[in-house]
Amino acid sequence: MKNAAILIRTAIHSLVLHAGRHIGRRKLSVMSGIVIILMSQSLFARATIKGNVFDADTKDGLPAANVLIRGTNLGTAADLNGQYVIPNAPPGPVTLEISYIGYESASIQIRVPASGTIQQDIELKAAVVEGQEVVITAQAIGQIQAINQQLASDKITNVVSEARIQELPDFNAAAALSRLPGVSTTQSSGEANKVVIRGLSPKYNSIEIEGIRLSSTGSSSIGLTSDVYVATGGVSNDRSVDLTMVSPYMIRMISVYKSLTPDMNANSIGGTVNMELREAPPDFHWNVLWQQGYTAKSNTLGNYRAVASGSGRFLDDKLGIYALVNAESYDRDSDNMDANYGIAGEEVVRDPVTGFRPVKVNSVSFNRHIETRKRYGGNVILDYNLPRGSVKFVNMLARINSDYTDHRQTIDYSGGRMNWELRFGENIIDQQMHSLKLDYDFAYFTADLSASYTASNNLTDRLPVLNFNQTDALQAGVPRDNKVPEDLIYLLTKFRGDSNVILRSGNLFSNDYQEKKYSYKADFELPLNIGDKLTGFFKFGGQLHNQTNSTDQEAPYLGFNGSATGDGTDIQSNLMRAVYQEFGITTNNMGELTGTTFLNTDRALFDPFLEDKYGDLYYAANPELLDGVLNYIIGNPAFDASNRQVSTGAQGGWYDGPYQQLTNDYEYKEDYTAAYAMSKINFWDLMVIGGVRYEKMETEYFAYNARDMRNAQSQVMYDTTAYKQNEFVLPMVQGKYSPLKWMDIRYAYTQTLSRPDFHALSPKFTITQGNAVHTGNPDLKPAKAFNHDVSVSFHSNRLGLFTVGAFYKTIENFVYTANYQLDLAEAAGIDSLPRYQIIRDGQQVVTPMINPTTGKSNANVYRPVNNPFDATVKGLEFDFQHSFWYMPLPFRNMVFGMNYARIWSETRYPFYDVKSRIEGEGRQARQVFFLVDSSSTGRLIDQPNHVLNAYIGYDHKGFSARMSCVFQDNSARGNGGRYPENNSYTTEYFRIDFSARQKLPYYNGELFLDVSNLNNANTRWIQQSTGGFRGIQNYGLTANLGVRIRY
Repeated sequence: MKNAAILIRTAIHSLVLHAGRHIGRRKLSVMSGIVIILMSQSLFARATIKGNVFDADTKDGLPAANVLIRGTNLGTAADLNGQYVIPNAPPGPVTLEISYIGYESASIQIRVPASGTIQQDIELKAAVVEGQEVVITAQAIGQIQAINQQLASDKITNVVSEARIQELPDFNAAAALSRLPGVSTTQSSGEANKVVIRGLSPKYNSIEIEGIRLSSTGSSSIGLTSDVYVATGGVSNDRSVDLTMVSPYMIRMISVYKSLTPDMNANSIGGTVNMELREAPPDFHWNVLWQQGYTAKSNTLGNYRAVASGSGRFLDDKLGIYALVNAESYDRDSDNMDANYGIAGEEVVRDPVTGFRPVKVNSVSFNRHIETRKRYGGNVILDYNLPRGSVKFVNMLARINSDYTDHRQTIDYSGGRMNWELRFGENIIDQQMHSLKLDYDFAYFTADLSASYTASNNLTDRLPVLNFNQTDALQAGVPRDNKVPEDLIYLLTKFRGDSNVILRSGNLFSNDYQEKKYSYKADFELPLNIGDKLTGFFKFGGQLHNQTNSTDQEAPYLGFNGSATGDGTDIQSNLMRAVYQEFGITTNNMGELTGTTFLNTDRALFDPFLEDKYGDLYYAANPELLDGVLNYIIGNPAFDASNRQVSTGAQGGWYDGPYQQLTNDYEYKEDYTAAYAMSKINFWDLMVIGGVRYEKMETEYFAYNARDMRNAQSQVMYDTTAYKQNEFVLPMVQGKYSPLKWMDIRYAYTQTLSRPDFHALSPKFTITQGNAVHTGNPDLKPAKAFNHDVSVSFHSNRLGLFTVGAFYKTIENFVYTANYQLDLAEAAGIDSLPRYQIIRDGQQVVTPMINPTTGKSNANVYRPVNNPFDATVKGLEFDFQHSFWYMPLPFRNMVFGMNYARIWSETRYPFYDVKSRIEGEGRQARQVFFLVDSSSTGRLIDQPNHVLNAYIGYDHKGFSARMSCVFQDNSARGNGGRYPENNSYTTEYFRIDFSARQKLPYYNGELFLDVSNLNNANTRWIQQSTGGFRGIQNYGLTANLGVRIRY
């Protein structure tokens, strides 16, 4: 005992010295002294009471059951298996009081020895009505579990329980989360894929499995290229995680923590989602599931999902093995539209009522998206029970394989032409997680040690992108001020057929995004008891991780310029002539390759597009023929612009030089260190948790600087590396007060972080042919949030759970991309030309174009910077979960749930506007341009104003059915900057889903049906001033019918 005390004091002293460098040693020394004195009392440990709390009828464990020693503050909540442990129990006769919402409370008298462990199992019976026992139905079990787990949590938490997930599962983990208060999702072809918590975008939230943060899944977006038809402005890799990869059948429980404690990673402003995976229960079990699906959009019945799992316990139930595999294939076709608006003129009269200037439609895009999305996954979990602890080894693998084709048509009203893009190929996203965890009770303290490896890979290999257009395709000279897209259809009558559609460019895009992370974590917890009224614990620990992110992107391309029928001898003429002759492609009188030969013969592609309210799809190309053309060109060295025998490097041909190979590449490394100390104190009906977390991040970033020379043989790339670090001390405190048995009041104050997107931290700059500078900023600071959360819960057997909550967040240093003219920014002291120049041996080898008279550059710069203005997010949340078990039949078998969130956010979007004035008089007069701060106030992107979820379920014997709905309104989609007219937000989105299950009389089987988007809802967002659409996503209904056998 004495040695244990010495070891613990030494460990705490070391932690204090480390944190003291940042907080103040004198204050921490006093604090640590008090804590050690209090802990010393707990080292004279008494007996431990442990056991299981389970349902008297089913014998299933009751997770989060509350077990308390009467007349004391000694107690605990059972774990997910219904197991509980109460350390330091007083010797002699005691009474255990056990409570669980939905069940009758119980009390048991036991005699506790002076030391050692006493085993006491407890069974609870379902609540009764007028002396009649009530059978808890399948959906009520899931609701009851979630209520009890939420009430037992030390944090402000929402829960999706195991029974809810397994009995009538949602399609994926993101869909299950979307039914919680304050939680909404982003969509991918109608499928929920990422989580928005309290109006904060997915990148501001943490996604974990078994407490291990998953690797971000990156992006397959095309970065900077030399082809003007596909250039996007750079790679976009944030820290969000695609949750469509996680099968609901491998999940045991999902928790959304909206307030954090110091023992959690603070890189989460919105909230932390943690998923616990299923383990091996006693005995041997296996499950097989098969379902067939229907997609209304493509009118196909070929969808399928297969899941198989097995588990068993061995060596006297000490060793458990659980394994699951899943495979599925689904059509995710959709019709998507986008519209782009511009201001009709700078100096125009504003509307006297709205203050808006007139806008006009610049372009409208139609995208017929055809996709087959396949998923494969599996997990193997081994756990071994030690005498006073356990070892757990978790392994998870998941893959998404998307085989897709995009037929995109853009009506360019400003340019008077139509553009078509064909993009097709395969995108593969892999996610894996492996963790080893040891939990052990050393009698005087407990230790949780873990090591993990996580990795992700987002891979696109040789994705063809082809571009066509037709000039003079629209009626010109028609006023478009304040017109909506559907009012401009009459301008499309000039389309002149596929013989006047011209092939313009071809690309072969590849992207390999990878993240690898090794993490190590240690937590130590010591009971902290002074008598029987003041109880709790002291906890300290730390975390390390080493992470590498990289992107290897290639964007070779060619332009189909010049004549295929001429007699030129340069590389471009030879290429055009060879393609024309090899594939028999039609040409016009200028020798340009026309769209007639490439016309797709699948007439279904030309079916009405959103009822043709916004125009027709006029042209679609044949992927197979165009893929053959690209492969023919790539395989012939005579068309390679890098081949010095046939080209000087700037005469056309296939460009695959250093600029195409390295411009978007980077490697980012981060070393993360964290330490924390915290205490939990229970005194009568009050619980307080307080502590502090220290985090330090050291980073190294490697990338390339370059200017696009448009010459595959003379292009030079210059590597650059940046080393940075930051550190934070983050205090956190939260409390729970229970003035009545049926009422809880909670409050939390926390400080949390959001680290910048990986691409934003780059030290590189890239100068395009158009003299635009795209750059990163390694000096970016993490955003920091100051969070206040409060909630009041009312709960009882009859009421269920009713919670009212409020939150308020102030966030500093949000990151946004500033855009300005470089010479004007220099004059304003915002930026400087030398930042974007490289000098070697006294020569400027890389520089933006410079005016030889002034020595200045008017390049447009795009640079991420920290917002100097704070953002605020606030909201109200209401949650009601209720079972009608006390009512007569048939109402007794019903469950109901509804939650609603009202969210507000505000931030300022900095923008530098260009203004001019006349200086001087007469012949000396000149126009001088300068920057003006035109910052505007707006909402955070992805923030909805209203989120409502509701469900009603009914069970009768072996039958279960649930009808649910989701309502989201007014989510911010885009900010117009200095032009508030161009702000965009979603319209009302209301979706109805239905699920049903019928148990079968054989083999413990069940038949189930689920229908998503029963009412065929579309996602739609509009432009603020005119109400014209900015985007529409139409994906339709999906349905699944399946069978499941459990043993």
